[in-house]
Amino acid sequence: MAGNKHEKISKEEVALYDRQIRLWGVEAQTRLRNSTICVIGVSTVTLEACKNLVLAGLGRIHLWDPRPIEEADLETQYYFDRSDLGKAKDQKLAEKLAILNPLVEISSGGHEEARWASNFDLVVAVGNTEGLPCMDYVNKMCRAEGTKFIAADAFGLFGYIFADCLERHEYLEEVKDEDDKEAGRRVQYADYKPLEKSCTANLGITNTKRLMRRYPPLVFVCQALTSSSNKNGEELTETRLSGMVKQSLQGRGIPDSIVEQALVGRVAASWGTEFVPCAAVIGGTLAQEVLKVATRKDMPVNNWFIYDAITGDGIQCSL
Repeated sequence: MAGNKHEKISKEEVALYDRQIRLWGVEAQTRLRNSTICVIGVSTVTLEACKNLVLAGLGRIHLWDPRPIEEADLETQYYFDRSDLGKAKDQKLAEKLAILNPLVEISSGGHEEARWASNFDLVVAVGNTEGLPCMDYVNKMCRAEGTKFIAADAFGLFGYIFADCLERHEYLEEVKDEDDKEAGRRVQYADYKPLEKSCTANLGITNTKRLMRRYPPLVFVCQALTSSSNKNGEELTETRLSGMVKQSLQGRGIPDSIVEQALVGRVAASWGTEFVPCAAVIGGTLAQEVLKVATRKDMPVNNWFIYDAITGDGIQCSL
């Protein structure tokens, strides 16, 4: 991981970030100032998350997505205009974000060195689609270098966030004394699983009703969507997604009846589309989780956040 910079924030930064410093303190803002992240994949989720992170004063953001901007992107990614068509997504988004806060270093482009993940404190992978590296592969690269990892995506009316902050992630939890008068902070630790282990974990529960009380069925569909089998160039039909979900569940001893076919159909129909209100929810939540990792204030989601815009439910669960 990066984590070698310990620069103090300047008077200019104190003045600019005064309100949030009052919220979480100079120490947390300094950690944020010294953090460096890589975001792989440019989408509406990326735009919403990075906008918030730039305004918050995260030290350095590196974007990577060489895919060209297309007509469809102009409908949902409002930082782009027609003059940007055909240009690399990462380069143009970096240019637009730089306008928001000149104190944040924003760069773009690929990585030629084998151990590129070691250059960052956190790597965020947005979208598991063609033209982008598989999320599981990126997570393994990060684990090898001791770099924390977050995956996120939004498709139609659904979305998810997955976090792997490695073993013994340290964070500060706000606690109050017995009289509930004064608040203090206590160091806490949390262990996280890599994406592959989470998606293949045997839950030890076979009763469908018990499973549904503990886990939203949508999380099992999202787990299937993060797999490398979703990147072979084939169209994601309802039949294909249903097969992916059943294969994932049966391999873990989980009854496939937990996921109704109607849900699979809705997700398959939504795949590859961007619904801005849903993407904004995921992007905003993603920024919040990145801030938790960077500032070490409060525990980041451990380890799944699932959002269903049809019901309006945003649910956290650990798998």
